[in-house]
Amino acid sequence: MPFNFSRAKLFLYSNLVFIGGIALASFLPNRFLLPDLWFFGAAVGCAVIIILFFLWKADKSAFILFFILFFFLGVWRYSVSLPVTGPDKIWFYNGQEIEFTGAVNREPDTREDKIKLTVEALCLEGDILKCHLPVRGNVLITTQLYPSYNYGDTLKIKCKLQAPEQIDDFYYDRYLAMQNIYSTCYNPQIVFAEMNGPSVLSLPNRIYSAILKLKSIFADAMGIGLPEPENSLLQGMILNNRGELPQELKNSFAQAGITHIIAISGMNISIISVIVINCLIAAGLSRRRALIFSAAILILYLILIGLPASAVRAGVMAFAAMTAVFFGRLNKLTNALVFAAVLMLLFNPKSLRDDIGFQLSFLALLSIIYVYPIFKEWIDSQFHPNDSKKISAKILWGTIDIIILTLAAQVLTLPVIILNFHQVSLIAPFVNVLVLFLLPFIMVAGLIAPLIGIFIPALSWLWFAPVYFPLKYMIFVADNFVKLPFAYIEIEYVWIGWVALYYFLAILLIWRYNKDNKFALQK
Repeated sequence: MPFNFSRAKLFLYSNLVFIGGIALASFLPNRFLLPDLWFFGAAVGCAVIIILFFLWKADKSAFILFFILFFFLGVWRYSVSLPVTGPDKIWFYNGQEIEFTGAVNREPDTREDKIKLTVEALCLEGDILKCHLPVRGNVLITTQLYPSYNYGDTLKIKCKLQAPEQIDDFYYDRYLAMQNIYSTCYNPQIVFAEMNGPSVLSLPNRIYSAILKLKSIFADAMGIGLPEPENSLLQGMILNNRGELPQELKNSFAQAGITHIIAISGMNISIISVIVINCLIAAGLSRRRALIFSAAILILYLILIGLPASAVRAGVMAFAAMTAVFFGRLNKLTNALVFAAVLMLLFNPKSLRDDIGFQLSFLALLSIIYVYPIFKEWIDSQFHPNDSKKISAKILWGTIDIIILTLAAQVLTLPVIILNFHQVSLIAPFVNVLVLFLLPFIMVAGLIAPLIGIFIPALSWLWFAPVYFPLKYMIFVADNFVKLPFAYIEIEYVWIGWVALYYFLAILLIWRYNKDNKFALQK
């Protein structure tokens, strides 16, 4: 019997079962996931090619087998991401005091009173020039702010390696494992190795090192032009430098429900992309050339801010949309979203379970795609005025639209927020209305001001004045609204059964709505 699938559905379901395989594997004990199953991956790859050949017949059994193979591909992809222990791996020496040589392979994470360095171990005995025992693996080192260290520095480190452990209800070990870090080191003895700096870096890494130096110049210009905490807030919004944000400010933004503003998220990336494309089109470029140039600028921006996972996710979505426009094919947003998830999980399958930002990002987008139209249709049918062309009506319904968009985005993210942060902001929709309209202006002015300040630092206060006052206003709103009664509620414990029931009812609501409605955002 024919079993027909459109190409779009076949693409979507294949990606979903692949994600399902990764989801199952992430909860299985590691003893069931042997990381040396490369032969399995090769065999499955060959089988997929064979099945693709027979899919032309559109036979039901062929489709089922095809999906099963993609499911096990997901299981296999997670299994090969697990670490293999041996004397050539730095985590083999956890619990011992050792001296090793390594290179700082990520941008240093500067906090208020300390700095965290991710160091790739290179040699355990000897030095880079005469290494008797080469090793590999990342070590997270926590040390003092000074002396300062940079990306690419080669260091000789002496400390006691420790295996990361769970901290209260925070799976710190799994969080670091997601970043391929299985060893930590606190307050070590550090000296610069003989062979140091860019000379040990490959050409791509030298380019990345130069870009990080440019980012540091931008950060310094912001520091000259803005006081604290406005400086740290702007750096968090544009450069992804959130380590120096005061904890009180972080708490206020979280309790007010606007933490997404100080993260490089899909919203920030979308604003930058739209601004760049519109400027290029206004300059006389064709739409296709504008898309190509904006994609190149977006890549440079993502590298400039250090390629954080949230920005890469947003960038993948932006690239998918740009490609669709470039080739004249407007794919479904759901397919683009799922494809972006698969791309991210191919590179790092541990993100599905252990990256809260990954979960919130995609659940929020799913809420906007599927839940927002339900809320909007009901509000429009009940309260929309007859004359919506008046300026006052446009302002009113623009405000209402932001409120229902914020509420809709929280429908599918709410259980994840409660489980991980144990609090829910009740004032988030209203605070978002008060501050979101400033985001495009801050993003543009916040990029232009440091660029001018680099060349004319004496008048930095003048260039940064237009961005200082909106930032000050954001901080004022967050600090004062969280003081209102019932601004947020704290939830210590949630039974996992309630979470499952919540998602079941949410999916049922979406399914019932889609059964009789085909809204534009799905197309």
